[in-house]
This record gives sequence, C-alpha cells and structure tokens, in this order.
Amino acid sequence: MATINVSITTPIPLIEYAKTLDQSNPARTFVENMVAESDVMRAMLFKPVSQGKAAFMDIAALPTVGFRGINEAGGEATGNYNLREEDTFFIDEYVKVDRAIVDRLGPEHRAKQEKLKTIALSQMFSQNLVKGDNSSNPRTPNGFQVRCSTTNINLVDAGTTSGGDALSLAKLDQLYWLVNKPTHYIVPRGLMPFFDVAARSNTLTNTVVSYQDDKTNMGRRIITYKGLPLLFGYEPDDSPDLMPFTEPAPTGGQLTTSSIYCVNLTANGVYAIEQTPLNVEDEGMIKGTPFMSTHIKWDWGIAKEHPRALARLRGITAATIVA
Repeated sequence: MATINVSITTPIPLIEYAKTLDQSNPARTFVENMVAESDVMRAMLFKPVSQGKAAFMDIAALPTVGFRGINEAGGEATGNYNLREEDTFFIDEYVKVDRAIVDRLGPEHRAKQEKLKTIALSQMFSQNLVKGDNSSNPRTPNGFQVRCSTTNINLVDAGTTSGGDALSLAKLDQLYWLVNKPTHYIVPRGLMPFFDVAARSNTLTNTVVSYQDDKTNMGRRIITYKGLPLLFGYEPDDSPDLMPFTEPAPTGGQLTTSSIYCVNLTANGVYAIEQTPLNVEDEGMIKGTPFMSTHIKWDWGIAKEHPRALARLRGITAATIVA
C-alpha cells in the first residue's frame, strides 16, 4: 500500500512527488506512467491539502498610494483580499483481472491492464483540467473553460466570423498580456501542424515560433511561442483530443472551433490540490470471486490563486495562422 507523503507544503510537479516514494511503491510507477502521457499533467504543480479544501487569499483591490505635501498626513489606504476556497473531488478506481487470465498469460497481463488505467487517468485529469464543469457535474472541479467568462479580462474572441476565425498572432499576443506572469499556452492538438508551418514562414516570423529540446518533457520536442511552451495534452489514442474543434464560435455557426488558454502554472497562479495523493493498493484475490484487484484512489482539485492567472482565446478554426 502506498504511504501518503504529508511533508510537502508547497506545490511541486507530480513527477517530483513520485521521487519521494519508495521504488517498490506501486504508486510511484502509476505516477511516472501518468505524467509520461500528458504534457499538461507534467507541467502542473500539486499541493497536499487538509479536510478536502485549499483556502487562500486572492487580490480584490490594491491600495491607493500617492505623494503628500508639507504638514499633510501620509496615505492610509489599504488593499482588499478575497478569502477563497477550492475543493477536492474523489476518484476510486479498480483494476480487476480474472485469475484464469493471469494463469494463462502471466502476471504481465495484469500489469498491462494497470498501465491502461494510468493512460485513462492521465487523459481524464487533462480533460477535467480544461473542460470540467461543476454546475453540470457536481462530481468534478471547474476547469479552465468555466473559469474564463469575462470579456477582455480573461476571455478574448478570435474574431466575428460565423463558424470561427483562423488564429491571429495578434490575438495570441492580446491573450498573453491578459495573464499575470504567464508560463504556458494550452493549444488544440489539431492546431499544432499550423504552428509547424508558422515556424517555417518568412511572411509571419521565424523567431517568435520556435522549437526547443527539453529533457524534462519525456523526449517530446517542444514548440514555443514568445518563449512559452505550447502544451496540447496527450498523443493520439482511441479517445478524443483534449480540445477538439467542436466548440461554438462566439457569433454562432457550425461547431467547428476550439480555444487556446494562456496560464500561469506556478504556486501563485494555477495548481492542483490533493487531499489524498494518488494511492495504489494491491488487494490481491477478492474473497469469494475469481478476480485479482488493484485499488487506485486519488482526491484532487484545481486552485486558481491569482485572479489573473488564466485567460482563454475562443472561436479558433483549424486553419493557417495569420499575423
């Protein structure tokens, strides 16, 4: 059974949490497999919390400051904070394999089924991080899309064309400047080939869109825009892309658009919280049944600590990027 590490007091990458676990701990293998699947999960920081909640103060208003004259009193204005809380949500999953299959194919078959579960969990985390909506499903946290709802504060329209518009780098610049200390873009995977074209284009630029080799990115080459990595979630599988082109455009038309998010993924921006860090237990044979069981539990949520840590550009079509 995995031992829950409660000594972590600041958000850290999930892969760093895995290093605090013993090599023989099955949770370590699960975590390592999960972060190998999703670049979004690799970039997120995770912080343990108690009682299923993270409580923090975010900025509501700055104090006023100014000069004073001779014999005048100094300024006494104070700023305001909002006391906010974010919740964790529960995951309990089981991998149950018939012992007859294990007898025939060996214990590696059970390991393969557990590996498939890590892929599914990684994709589920990524999907809820972006698309989670607590109002329509109270079992899930609110993701990025729901949290971006105020025009020109954390929401930008790609254009006014019915059915959406091609990505404009000018709009991407506008998105960048809405975010406090941005660290990453999260981009539809279907748009990545158009960034390849943009990186080669002499009419756009060959300096703003570029490539980096990053050993921490599990061997995946990184495309950057203005120095920030473009994350797209996970590789093609039998599940849909993280952000398919199925969203409505701001002005209506067919459901053929998607979004880009610019986000500050730091301990002062957006990070994940855990009441129960991912925990894996080999339950062995279930008494009275022919099944061998592995139990995975994980209670996690999303915290947005800075009010300007996230912004969304919506209404983008899968088309050649323009200036």
